[in-house]
Amino acid sequence: MNEVITYLLNFAFDHGFEIVWTNQLKSSAPSCAIPKNNKIIINGQWKNKDELPFQIAHEIGHMLNKDEGVLYYSSYSSHSKIEADADNRAIDLLIDYCVSNGKETENYSDFMYYYSVPLRLEENVKRRYAIYFNN
Repeated sequence: MNEVITYLLNFAFDHGFEIVWTNQLKSSAPSCAIPKNNKIIINGQWKNKDELPFQIAHEIGHMLNKDEGVLYYSSYSSHSKIEADADNRAIDLLIDYCVSNGKETENYSDFMYYYSVPLRLEENVKRRYAIYFNN
């Protein structure tokens, strides 16, 4: 898991994003992105360490999408679209990691398991996996 985390952190640094890795938050506090400050805060105490790669990729997704906190809080539909777009970016980042490091899995469900991608994103992963691997 450390290898993918290193890859994602380097990706963030290469894009000029500041990373604050903290062990001062409660294990239930999610990581977050603050695009207006060009900063991602990662909760190193997160209750399930296996979920950190997806969380980091998701927060990078918010940064790449230039999401604004004002829109995030404006309505459910805005919130839902912003989160879905960040989820899709996260999936793409993790697939890119797999491809560039020769770590492709045989199928999308193995990918989801290995990177702790939430089950609610199965259809998104299936579609994106098919695009990348022409399945």
